[in-house]
Amino acid sequence: MTASRSPSVAVLIVTWNNGAELLLCLESLRRLDYPRERMEVVVLDNGSTDDTAARVGALFGRMRAEGWARLAGERSPRNLGAFGGRAEALRSVGPAAEFVLSLDDDVEVEPDALRALLDAMADPAVGVVGARIVYADAPDEVASAAGYLSRLTGTFRERAPEVRTACDFVSSCGCLIRRSAMDSVGGFERDYFTSHGDVDLCLKLGEAGFRVLYEPAAVIRHRVARGGTRTPERVYYGYRNKLLLLRRHLPPRGRLRVMLIYAFLWLPKTLGGSVLRHHGLRRAELRAILLGALDGALGRRGEARWFGR
Repeated sequence: MTASRSPSVAVLIVTWNNGAELLLCLESLRRLDYPRERMEVVVLDNGSTDDTAARVGALFGRMRAEGWARLAGERSPRNLGAFGGRAEALRSVGPAAEFVLSLDDDVEVEPDALRALLDAMADPAVGVVGARIVYADAPDEVASAAGYLSRLTGTFRERAPEVRTACDFVSSCGCLIRRSAMDSVGGFERDYFTSHGDVDLCLKLGEAGFRVLYEPAAVIRHRVARGGTRTPERVYYGYRNKLLLLRRHLPPRGRLRVMLIYAFLWLPKTLGGSVLRHHGLRRAELRAILLGALDGALGRRGEARWFGR
């Protein structure tokens, strides 16, 4: 495909106090097998207090002579969260972009990944395609793949098939989204702040009639610890947002059934699991679990202000 016929792609990255890994991510974009004149890069600095903005500005200065369609460094005066930041950054994406490549700031994209994602977008009914996310230090080990939601029990699971596969959701740390489809469902929801905003977007696209695909031929390496980083803040948002998601996307009868399952089975199991994991009580984590469950059940959204108090 010639450059003039290549779709226009906007790369969207939200960062916070992570300049070193972000530069590795941007360098991987420079190695992509894709015409730079058909790509714009939008980086939103989510209120960093380190030198991230300066480092991005310096790299963009060196990249400006390379033929990129556009390089934009935006800054929020405060941390809007992963999905508040993505929603804000989308406002800076140029009107010509047909697709949005959503990336976390700690990933590196394989040179042929974007073309593989675009190949999976050949059917206009496809709204989003997720890459095969692998661990940076163990590229044969899958970190994130095809996600599925059980409407019966409200449980989530992942599979890592070897071929392109339809699924319910993929991770926004490395996925390609059709711009027109995303705009039609309202894009990323700020109210999740962090965690599950990508699942929400994929479910909205599915409910609107678009297909969600996982493409294992597109490989993105993620510098993340196995099992993720477990802080009270992450625990709170993870559990709260899971319940918010189920409240939003399950029908009323199914919602009541799932909430009862979560109240009488999931919550006691989760609290007991915390005690076993830490060989004792971690009051901050137990509080995060209980508040996350309560706020999710009550439908409380946005940024929580209780951390550290």
